Amino acid sequence: MTGNPAGNTVGKLYGVGLGPGDPDLLTLAAVKAIASADVVAYHSARHGRSIARSIAAPHLREDHVEERLVYPLTVETTDHPGGYRGALDDFYEAAAARLAAHLDAGRTVAVLAEATRSSTARTSTCTSGSRTATTRPSSPA
Repeated sequence: MTGNPAGNTVGKLYGVGLGPGDPDLLTLAAVKAIASADVVAYHSARHGRSIARSIAAPHLREDHVEERLVYPLTVETTDHPGGYRGALDDFYEAAAARLAAHLDAGRTVAVLAEATRSSTARTSTCTSGSRTATTRPSSPA
């Protein structure tokens, strides 16, 4: 992706870890990042439920723009020409573009990430000064 073509101020991006899953155990830093955000992004399955959103719900405001990043598949098969990996690669590319549009508009974006038993298999990259970030599970073994 290219830089902000209009030369406007680029928004801030926060990767927000949600701790062990209890909303009362969020760190002060996580609560502050959510409070300062214009946009709150989180992953969900197609059914629409999101563990991350449910953990952060007590801290969400009506004026937050919510970006639900819907996984194209979880356990089902896919007819994507690139298979499972191709479907996920396309999903992450589209999600990054959606978040970049908010950052280019000068908005602050908080990307929520819940801890899971397999969180060591996940990576979240939020680079300071970057327009985009991707939260991506590692490739299946």
